[in-house]
Amino acid sequence: MTDIVPGGLSFLHVVAHPDDDLYFMNPEIARSLRTGAPVTGVYLTSGDADGHNHRYGTLPHERGPADFERFARARQNGLKGAYAAMALGDRAARWSSGVLTAPDGAQLETFTLEGASQVRLVFLNIRQQGTATDGQTARLRMLWDDTVPDVPTLLPTGTELRETGRYTRAGLVRTLAWLFDTFRPTTVRTMDPDPDHQVHDAQNRQHHDYGDHSDHQDHTATAQFTWLALQSYTGPGGAGHFAVEAYRGYYNERWVPNLMPEAYSAKEFYLNIYGCADGYDCGDPAGGGDYTVAFSVRGTGWAQATRHRYVGATDWLRTGPDGRLTAFGVLGQRVVRWLESAPGSGRFDGPELLGLDGPVAPRLAIDLTPDGRWQLFATRLTRLSHDPEQQLREIVHSSQSKRGGAFGPWTSLGNPSPTAYRMRQLGTPAVARDGKGRLHLFVRNWGKGVSSRMQNKKGVWGDWLDLHGGAIQDGLTAVTAPGGTIDVFGAGRDRVFHWFQSSKDSDVVLAPRFRLTTPADPPTATVADGRVQVFYRRPETAGFYAAAQSDHKGNWNDGPAYITGRGGFGPLTAVPSPVVPGAVLLVGRNDFAGLGYQFRPLPGGPAAADRVPGDGSWTDLPAPIGGFVHSASAAYDSTGRAVIAVQGSDGRLHVCRQLAPGAGPFGDWVSAAS
Repeated sequence: MTDIVPGGLSFLHVVAHPDDDLYFMNPEIARSLRTGAPVTGVYLTSGDADGHNHRYGTLPHERGPADFERFARARQNGLKGAYAAMALGDRAARWSSGVLTAPDGAQLETFTLEGASQVRLVFLNIRQQGTATDGQTARLRMLWDDTVPDVPTLLPTGTELRETGRYTRAGLVRTLAWLFDTFRPTTVRTMDPDPDHQVHDAQNRQHHDYGDHSDHQDHTATAQFTWLALQSYTGPGGAGHFAVEAYRGYYNERWVPNLMPEAYSAKEFYLNIYGCADGYDCGDPAGGGDYTVAFSVRGTGWAQATRHRYVGATDWLRTGPDGRLTAFGVLGQRVVRWLESAPGSGRFDGPELLGLDGPVAPRLAIDLTPDGRWQLFATRLTRLSHDPEQQLREIVHSSQSKRGGAFGPWTSLGNPSPTAYRMRQLGTPAVARDGKGRLHLFVRNWGKGVSSRMQNKKGVWGDWLDLHGGAIQDGLTAVTAPGGTIDVFGAGRDRVFHWFQSSKDSDVVLAPRFRLTTPADPPTATVADGRVQVFYRRPETAGFYAAAQSDHKGNWNDGPAYITGRGGFGPLTAVPSPVVPGAVLLVGRNDFAGLGYQFRPLPGGPAAADRVPGDGSWTDLPAPIGGFVHSASAAYDSTGRAVIAVQGSDGRLHVCRQLAPGAGPFGDWVSAAS
């Protein structure tokens, strides 16, 4: 095992167009800017589109001739205004411009915010649709597919660049790798490398989706180039100290909004600055922004939600058989582990590399065997190939050889989809063990339903089975009920779907009449007071829903209860208390305050105040400096105190503990590297 030595905090995101970050990554970009840490935006294309920078609602005959260079410059101006507003509260703040020259001679246009010099925007200015040297029409996707030899750049109006250039496929990968090495980010953000397939019909317009995918072709190619280039990036200090977060794109318009009105309005505000909706005159005749965006943000359906591409279980902080807390995560696209120094100490050693080469998606599934051995499951982007038939995504698995021992080799459990095209939509794993000792693995498949494999008590895996189901988001949650049966939940478009075992001997099947109200994001299930319960976010509000079995026989007769909160997105963490019967600790991302928590009585059960630590209200818990990636986790240590953990944007594990068992508040954050 090798220890990773962390470095400083730095953010870098790679997107296709000037505005992808504003649509799909905010509010997280804005929050990163408020840390004062370096934030670098990298934009592969110039966003020149059709060359028409017309106001929303302008008729075709009113648009005038196309001017690609002018439009590219206007989009840069709008983006600078939005970033100045996010970083300094002044959309008119000054920027200095410059030129970066990559080792192979490629020239990149840069802008640095003068009042916050840690904020930089870098433009490669690849034409969205140009002509390759062989005369073919050339786009970024075609460069990824290796069907054109190169793609051209353009010179935005007023640029300091002096000549156009061309990127080959290998050259673009080298340039991105060089940018990573130059800016040394601890958190890399990019788009979805493997978007969902999408049937386009009257209810699902084609818009800018490419083919039968749910995203723009430039978004997908950008993400694939980024993931490929990251394979040579070793992080600050050369020890793999960085996290990767991927974001859904046009996918968001197919699902319900998950941002509360205040967060969405803030997102829209910055997009309207980018679109120069206020008519601000920046002094550049090319234009002050992308006028096509101004006042039209709400019509696309893209901005009302922010979703990570890889969503998984939130129980990555667990209590081991020796009483020590253990945290598992992904750093440098490889699986790592942090281990509490002694039971109840609150101090962690690590992270340790667990022997799996990347790239690995950032969410894991974890199981503790009956004899006390950890088993880990991950989604691996095993092969990122220009050849569609050579793409490979698979679930991989490793387990300890004995209790407290080393992890064995990682083995492939394959993919439920038989073709390379369908493999790419593979979700993140969830696992649960039934009362007969069999381990069940669940993943979202190409059809947006659920597939499973089962490992018997002898360790032998069965074949993939299709459990069906309606279209669900990625991010399954699976638990073992007190009677030894398994319950699985997923977020559909208008309901929470439920798969279950009617007995320990039966198969896991879809519950035909189960229906909980529309979820905004994937649910989280846990067991408290002898009953399975589910928590999930309510669309377009700051609150959540909580639902529980109405009895100990597994019936679900009652509807969900509403819980107030502070907004945010992504799954909640839910952990039953070992010291207060029926109480559940909820932890989740807030829209603006970082994290929040609540000790919640069991839905439908007694609500006496003395059963719940504190007053039962949602309490803000400021995140560590720099924020965090993915989802928080929580567990109870050997002293009975609740512990909340996050993987910080600096790549470190950060934990905070209650000051006393059974009651809040929590103490200060402690870093595993401190």
